[in-house]
Amino acid sequence: MINLKMADGIRFMTLRRGVDPRRFALLSFGGAAGLHAVEVARELEIKRVIVPTAASVLSAWGMLTSHLRYEASRTHSGASSRISTKELRELFAQLDQQAAGRLRTWFSGDITIQRSAEMRYGEQVFEIDVSLDDIDWSAGSLVDQIEDRFHRRHEELYTYASRDQEVVFVNARVAAIGQVATHGEDARPASSAAACAPRTRLAFFGKWREVPVYWLESLRPGQSFEGIAIIDAETTTIVVNEGDRVTVNAMGWLDIRLADNREVGGDLNPTARIV
Repeated sequence: MINLKMADGIRFMTLRRGVDPRRFALLSFGGAAGLHAVEVARELEIKRVIVPTAASVLSAWGMLTSHLRYEASRTHSGASSRISTKELRELFAQLDQQAAGRLRTWFSGDITIQRSAEMRYGEQVFEIDVSLDDIDWSAGSLVDQIEDRFHRRHEELYTYASRDQEVVFVNARVAAIGQVATHGEDARPASSAAACAPRTRLAFFGKWREVPVYWLESLRPGQSFEGIAIIDAETTTIVVNEGDRVTVNAMGWLDIRLADNREVGGDLNPTARIV
């Protein structure tokens, strides 16, 4: 039941946006995700599951390696509906100074600036966020460039653009980004040592059976094996179904390719009981 609820949550977040989850791999993160990831993927007809070595603390790891960001915004309220080139330059110059200055109070590294605008057609009741990266801010056609970018972005999102309609510049946005040194996981050096033989554990996969149990830290890049299997780590456990193939990539992550249920006799409900 829990796997069905997880799968329904993913369907809700993907299909409603026109995204077919079957086109993607499922990334497993969270301490308990490894117990359910394979079955959730199978329910969604996803054929590949990726399990990072830091899966149980992946959110915290991402937070610690993400760049710092401070955003500033301001609504345009000029006398005319169309913003002028002078107003644009002054508005963004002020926001650049505000965002970068605020970030400088507690960050001393390199800072980059990203600019964007929220815009709409005159009769629309919602705005579209438009990136203003790579705009020539010294050009006399600055406003025309930004409006053209809005038309193109509107067409990307909704398949059409109304270039004869008035374009309203609503909000200016600036993000000052502090570049944090990231420490990703490097490829592990190749090892000539023999792979450690798995131990076994009694587990219920449709019926009680002795199942091979691998220790995640002992798996070597390039090593591959088929389920049924259990993979233990200090902070998580990964369950692999019958016929699913596990391959260890260069960083020690698990790349699990799911077998077709028709080839292995259906759903085995592997998370029922493990002792």
